[in-house]
Amino acid sequence: MIDELKCPICGQATRAYMGNARKDRLCAKHADELKSGRIIVNEEGLFVEPKTGKILNKNYQENKVEKEVVAEQNGVAKCIACGKETRPGFLFCPFCYRKYVDKKLLVEITNCKEITILDDSYEGKFTCTDGHIVKSKSEMIIDNWLFDHNIPHAYEKILPIDADQRHDLHPDFCLPGYGDDTDDIYIEYWGYNEKNIEYTKSKNYKMKIYKDLKITLICLEEKDIMDISASLSRKLKFYKKGQINE
Repeated sequence: MIDELKCPICGQATRAYMGNARKDRLCAKHADELKSGRIIVNEEGLFVEPKTGKILNKNYQENKVEKEVVAEQNGVAKCIACGKETRPGFLFCPFCYRKYVDKKLLVEITNCKEITILDDSYEGKFTCTDGHIVKSKSEMIIDNWLFDHNIPHAYEKILPIDADQRHDLHPDFCLPGYGDDTDDIYIEYWGYNEKNIEYTKSKNYKMKIYKDLKITLICLEEKDIMDISASLSRKLKFYKKGQINE
């Protein structure tokens, strides 16, 4: 029976210990990657790469490709927002069209035929007092507060992570050598809908890097924006160096 079990990622034999097969059916290689954190399990029980969010399950990828091929052969058009069928030549289904018409959206291009809507309340670009161009009204409030209090800051300054720059981060704000500190302080505004799976993955990925690298990070949420002066003043006064300050 054990010999019949295959790894859901690569199809190799499932690792067994003292005659018992792993419940997740992973092979030895992928079992080690799961243990080390190079593979994680998402909310749907699928194995994914934590950095990219790519689903690794072999059957999932094969079924997805097969469905796409069949859909193309049958001339079926899909809404790029929700994936439901729509009329040939149309990018959106009637529901999504009515929902998003005349609105500005913040989206991530998943592939040449799909997008992921990160924020459907995105209002476009905002110009701050100091000339910075930011992506939301809340970021503009943060930027203006920093400028009004004579705190040098950079918007979305690159934070190098590795040599090939494939995983570099772009924190919302960087305060170079803030106060008496020689190290930079970073600010992230977590303002998107936490129910958005892709956004949550991105947030968790960034938070793990900040923690692993012992970077001084100040986290802001929508509740902080309501009284930005009191909230940011307090966090900048009592932050802990090399930690995530929420």
